[in-house]
Amino acid sequence: AETIFVASRRWSREPTPQTKERKIHMKYEIYQLKEDTMEQVKLRFMASDQAAQLGGIHRENYRRVYGGEIPSVPEVVRMLLRLFALFNGSNRPVDFSGHSMSVSDIVRLTEDGASSWWYCDPYGWMELNEEEWGQT
Repeated sequence: AETIFVASRRWSREPTPQTKERKIHMKYEIYQLKEDTMEQVKLRFMASDQAAQLGGIHRENYRRVYGGEIPSVPEVVRMLLRLFALFNGSNRPVDFSGHSMSVSDIVRLTEDGASSWWYCDPYGWMELNEEEWGQT
């Protein structure tokens, strides 16, 4: 799988008179690899192409470590970079129990019932196939 740089992707929601007056929040969830098996430990911090060589990126290897809401911005990459900065800085939420966000972590973004899943690669974000990851 090739890393996708998503600077031009936008959410479909167009501002309305009502939404221009209030901030729209997007839900997010952060998933990190479990450490139950040696296979899972080996996949930590691996680029998507390396993980593919070892059998792929599978949802059952991940656990949800945090979720919340953040003010929405039109570009997906800006949203992902904002979350990356938040979960790597000194102002992380006090109830966050995972490691600093890094390569091999997955972020789920949800707005108005539409979700997308993003794999953190060394040089960008790769969108994961919704069919493989499914609905939760």
